[in-house]
Amino acid sequence: MTDYFCDSERSRGISRYFLLRIARDVSASLDMTKRPFRVGSVGSLLLLAMTSTAFIAATQAQFTPGILANDSYWGDRKAEFDFYEGQLMRDAQLRKCEVLHIFFRERIDPKTFTRVDDATRADAVTAIRMNQIWSVPIGMFVEQGSITAHCRVDSGVLARLTFVGTDSFGNAVKKVEWTGSTFNYMSDTYRDGTTTSPISPLVNSFFYDELPMRVRTIDWSKPPVDFEIQLAPTLARFRSDHIEFKPARISWKPIDKTIEVSAQHSGGIDRFVLDRDFPFLLREWQMADGSKLKLKRGLKADYWNYSKEGDRERALKNPMLQHPD
Repeated sequence: MTDYFCDSERSRGISRYFLLRIARDVSASLDMTKRPFRVGSVGSLLLLAMTSTAFIAATQAQFTPGILANDSYWGDRKAEFDFYEGQLMRDAQLRKCEVLHIFFRERIDPKTFTRVDDATRADAVTAIRMNQIWSVPIGMFVEQGSITAHCRVDSGVLARLTFVGTDSFGNAVKKVEWTGSTFNYMSDTYRDGTTTSPISPLVNSFFYDELPMRVRTIDWSKPPVDFEIQLAPTLARFRSDHIEFKPARISWKPIDKTIEVSAQHSGGIDRFVLDRDFPFLLREWQMADGSKLKLKRGLKADYWNYSKEGDRERALKNPMLQHPD
C-alpha cells in the first residue's frame, strides 16, 4: 500500500523504463547520420524528461509503508478478519450478502507465491495477503467469488492478484503476476476459454481490486491534496476482459473520527470511509456501480483455529478478538 511509489521495485522499474525510452529518443534525435539534427526535438524531449521526472517525484509521495510493514500489528501472527454487510449490484439489482475481508502477513515463495512455513528459507518473501470473499444469492442460483492479492512488505509491490469464481453457469480463473517490468495476465473463463498476455503498466499503476488495502496506506501526515494514479478494472468478471490502465484521481479529507477517501475513475466514483486512527479500518465502501459494504464486525484472530461448529459465534462473542469501535 516503504513509500509505495518512491521505494517500490515496481515503480522504480516502470520509471526507469519510461525514462530510458525518452533517453533513446533523445539519442536518436542526435544521430545525424539518419536524419538532420533537430534542436526543437531534443529540447522538447529533454524538457519532457525533466518534467516527467518531476511529475513522478510529485505523485509518488502519497503513500507510506503504514499497515503493511507494522510489526506490532502483525507480530501476533493473527489475521485481521472483517465481516461486511454487503449489497452487491447484479443485473441492475442490489443483492444482500455477507462479504469477508481477510488480511494476514505470511512468507511466500517468490516464484510460485505459495506459503512458506520453513523459517530457514532465505529466499522467501514476506507479504500481506488480502482476501475478498463473497457469496451472492441470485434468484434460484448463486454467484461466488474470491479475490486474493499478495503485496510485498519490503517494497509495497503487488506481487500477485487472482480471482476465482462461479456464476452457477461456469467457472472463471484470472491471474496477474508481477515479473519486475511487466505483469503477466492469464484468464480462463467458461465463456472465452484461456487467454494470456503481458501488461505493461504506466507509472503509479494499480488494480481496482487493490483499493480496499491501498486506501488504508495513504500518507495522512501530508495535507489532503488530490493525486493521480493509473487504475485497471476489477478481475472479478466472467469474461476475459482487456486490461487497460486509465487515469484515476484520489482525494481524501478527515471528518471527526473518520477519513473519507474518494477514487474517481473511468467507471465513476468509489467512496471509502476509514477509521481516523490506526489501523484505519475500512468502515464503509460505496462502489461506483451502486454496490455497498458496511462493516459489521472486525476481529483480530487466528481464524484457522476456529473451524468447528459454533466457533464463529464463539469468536464473535470473545472481546479479546474484537477491534474497538
